[in-house]
Parts: sequence; C-alpha cells; structure tokens
Amino acid sequence: MANIKILSDFDGVWTNQGLEADEVKRWIYEESARLLGETDDAIKADLAAMHERMMADAGNWGWAPDGNRISAYVDEDPLCQPSGLCLYIDRSGDPKAERYRTAIIKEFGSLTAFGEHCYGSAMKSYRDRHPPCIAADAAQQLQAVVELGAEVVVVSNSPASKIGAWFNAVGIDAGEGPGHTLRLRGSAGKQTLGETNDSIEVGGRKIGIDRPLYRTAIEEENPDVIIGDVFSLDLALPHVMRTQGVPSAPQRLVLRAHAHTPSWILDTHADGAINNFVDSFGALASLLA
Repeated sequence: MANIKILSDFDGVWTNQGLEADEVKRWIYEESARLLGETDDAIKADLAAMHERMMADAGNWGWAPDGNRISAYVDEDPLCQPSGLCLYIDRSGDPKAERYRTAIIKEFGSLTAFGEHCYGSAMKSYRDRHPPCIAADAAQQLQAVVELGAEVVVVSNSPASKIGAWFNAVGIDAGEGPGHTLRLRGSAGKQTLGETNDSIEVGGRKIGIDRPLYRTAIEEENPDVIIGDVFSLDLALPHVMRTQGVPSAPQRLVLRAHAHTPSWILDTHADGAINNFVDSFGALASLLA
C-alpha cells in the first residue's frame, strides 16, 4: 500500500463515549436538583420524561453550540444528548421544562452556558474518578494500520491534553508535534458553524457544512481517509469538499458505527456519502491493505 494519511476522530472512535455522556447527565440532574430545590428522584423523573420526548423527535434536537443552530443531532452520539436536552428545555415550549428554564437562566444566564458548565465539570469529574475509557486494545489497533505504512493524525474536539494522556495510558506515543507515533490536533472545533447557513440534507436532516475551523484542519492535513463516528461533525464537510473536487478532500470516508448509530445514516450510507462502516479503528487495516 502506498503511503496514506488518515484523519481520525477520537471520542467514539477510540473510546466508549457513553460512559462520559452518563457523567454529563448526572451533572445535569444534580445541578437541576440544586437549582430547583427538589429531590434527585423527582428531577430524574422529569428529565427522563423530557429526554424521552426529545429522542422521539430527534430530528429537531441536538448540540447547538451557538444556542440556535444544531451542529449534530441527539441520535448521532450519546454526548450530544445532554446538550440536546438543554436545547429542549430552552426551546421546546414543554410546560414541565419552563420551571427548569427559569431556574437555570436565573443563575447561568442561558441554557448554553448551563450545558457548558455541566459538560466541563463532568469531564473533570470523570477523569478524576475513573480510568480513561479508551479501548484496551488501542495500541494493537493503531499498530495494525501503521504497519501498512499509514500516517495517522487524530483531529478531535477534545483538547490535546486529554487525548494524549489517554493514548499514553495504553502505551501509545501521542503528541502534537512531529516525531510521535500518533500526531494530535485537539480542540478542532468541528462543531463550530460559520457565518453562513450553507447545508446539505441527509435522511431528512439539515446538516450545516460551513465549519471553518474543521475545514482549515482538513485543508492543512490533506488526508486520504477520514474516519469518525458522528456524520454531522466528522464526515459531512469532507463529503461536500470531495463532491466539489476540493484538492485537499479525502478519497474515502469511513464511519465507526455503534449500536446507537441511527438508521438515517446506516440504511443509505448517509445518502451515499459514506464509503465504509467499521466496528473499530483497527478494522481499517483490512479495508486499506
């Protein structure tokens, strides 16, 4: 195999992001109980009901970093569900949500700020109380691909300090500069939408593709393959770049599929945008050999 460059996402490709998502939900429950002065059980019952209604209407809810436009949908990634729940509380008009919205805004000013507070606190709490939830065989997965001559760069929304520490914990030499077995680009801002509302429609979902920070990373890296687990965040923009014939666009797009990967992605390969599904990063070896 000729030299090939792979851009890989981190959370959900190399990790079990459901464990981190559970921690974020715990923070939302506990902070809501504090703000409303109610028991944990009552809060959990309310938020579970809201979560169920949100997931039943998943095409209208998701991670909206700017407080308005959805960057990724709640059924694409468990880590999008806490942010989606904050958006639901803010915008759904659900009478049950109004009490939560009022209490949250009184202290945090907005549901976006509340969500960011819970996410940041949860990530620190998780790292303090748990070992990294990275795949135990991550080193073997990477070796299987690197042995084929591939260069692997992890481009992730997570900070490089987190990514590097988790890879190092399983024996992988990872860092931001050259000379590492695995090079890192953290805080990539894939979720950041630009000034335009440029979008594509996939499976009936509107997906924003003006993602200037992520586009810069793709243009600078000029990869042959991109692998990610969230179509909206990881693969939608490079799909459009490839369709437009942008020289730095990848030739192949691969989705790391999970049990939660939605049917609107799986059934049609995201309307033909995705070349392959895999169940681990290491499975790329058999595709690329």
